[in-house]
Amino acid sequence: MTEPSDRPSLRQRQRQRTREEIATAAFALFAEVGFEATTVEQIAARAGVATRTFFRHFPTKEDVVFGDQEELVARLRAALAATPGDPPLTRIFHAILTVQQPDRHPERERERARLIGESPAVRARSYHLVEALEDAVADTLMGYLGPGDDERARARIVAGAIFGALRGARRTASDHPGADPRQLVETAFATISDGASSVLRGSPHTG
Repeated sequence: MTEPSDRPSLRQRQRQRTREEIATAAFALFAEVGFEATTVEQIAARAGVATRTFFRHFPTKEDVVFGDQEELVARLRAALAATPGDPPLTRIFHAILTVQQPDRHPERERERARLIGESPAVRARSYHLVEALEDAVADTLMGYLGPGDDERARARIVAGAIFGALRGARRTASDHPGADPRQLVETAFATISDGASSVLRGSPHTG
């Protein structure tokens, strides 16, 4: 009997390859002519696919910048759930790195940061995505702090501090093209670690 495999199927690999080709073409055009001036038709032509193929993978241009928002949030929640015994900030740090993979395409991370700073449409999408990611982190922190209103407030504040630091890292990446996005994420976590640790100090909530 054949054992089930976690490897993606040929169809899944082809789909991922097409998504990656579309994203590569889109980010190249965003850098060359700007986000607002780039059309879906131009992206499809650069990627060598039909326009309808673009829309099978990405509903809008903004979705190319951030990938599938719902999938990203689900992946973060899954990554956070995968290491329940780790200290909270360690757990969050590794989950964010696993999901965002800032060192996979550092040039794309810098271009994304630039687009967020320059395009109102991209910035608006970023705001809603960050709120959903913050909620995922805050829900995880509630497991350490407890279910009360005061604890929820602290969880949201710590989650907000984490993503505020990450926003600072992103803006630094935009201002300094030679910066290492992963190193900036590490710096962001190191910067807030002492303050957040004082809030999270103590035994995890077990009630």
